[in-house]
Amino acid sequence: MVSSQWWTYDHSMVVDYIPDELGVYELGDESGITVYYGSGKIRTRLLGHLNKKECPIAKFFRFELFSTEEECRAMHACML
Repeated sequence: MVSSQWWTYDHSMVVDYIPDELGVYELGDESGITVYYGSGKIRTRLLGHLNKKECPIAKFFRFELFSTEEECRAMHACML
């Protein structure tokens, strides 16, 4: 992941500051250890996890944007 900045994983942060563009993302626990990798439209995916209460140990997230789905899939595959 290129971006090393962790963002607080909560609804207002995602809605107010995160673009709904293609990318890959990581969810991290309170120690900054990655607990989930995902890809897609970043805001939509993060809000989906929050609304469904998936990955309750996630306290932070970080992401990287891409211009195409192919780039997004390639990076996501490298992260797994």
